Amino acid sequence: MKRKLLQLLLWLFATVLLGGLVFGYIALQGRARYAIQPNLTRVKVSGVEKDAFLKKDDIMAVLPVSIQDTLPQPISLTEVERTIKSQIPYAKKVSAYVSPTNHQMTVRVDSRRPILRFYTNDGAFYLDDEGTAMRTKSGASIYVPVVKTDHVDSLTIRNTLFPLAQFLSEHDEWNTFFSFIELKEGNRIHLYPRVGDYVFEVLGTSTLEEDLPKIHIFYTKIVPQVGANRYQLIKLSYNKQIVCKRREQL
Repeated sequence: MKRKLLQLLLWLFATVLLGGLVFGYIALQGRARYAIQPNLTRVKVSGVEKDAFLKKDDIMAVLPVSIQDTLPQPISLTEVERTIKSQIPYAKKVSAYVSPTNHQMTVRVDSRRPILRFYTNDGAFYLDDEGTAMRTKSGASIYVPVVKTDHVDSLTIRNTLFPLAQFLSEHDEWNTFFSFIELKEGNRIHLYPRVGDYVFEVLGTSTLEEDLPKIHIFYTKIVPQVGANRYQLIKLSYNKQIVCKRREQL
């Protein structure tokens, strides 16, 4: 009985020693590589709110290791972070680290937060709260303002789309008021309300704070006097004025 117990203890000791040697050997293969137990890998996604659309499964799918493996293996944390950033544009910040006690790798990812969607001749994109454009994600639908335009370059994003997105994101009333928005030539922006067959026009984004409140004046002062069907295009960017065009003039 004692002999069997001694054999069991020796076997357990040898197993632990062998495992330690394997992990140690892997860890010494290079300063940038760490020994991990793949099946213990965990992923944490922060910024998961009602408008977030980056999921843990998205991260797991691109990891350069199979999380089903139970045998220890070496991995470069830099490679893990670089792979996630290159393959998942919705990941804003990625950090990976390994626990020295159980060789568990943890991957933390900050999700980007879309605040606007825009459509161009090149496809559909989201714009996040830092002004970064990214392709829309298949199967994900985020409730944000929608903009249509023929072409978008870095100047359009910096000077028009991002300021517009920031303003709408900071003003809940206007963020949900328009069904969609259209960029036109000459720095004109057409805003289409969810209710009513009107087109509200502003010139650029620098005076949105002064221009959009004029919409209330249009509905409360002008429409009751002339009726709801006389005007269609309402220009808001004139100083202390609202210029309206009749439907038959368009």
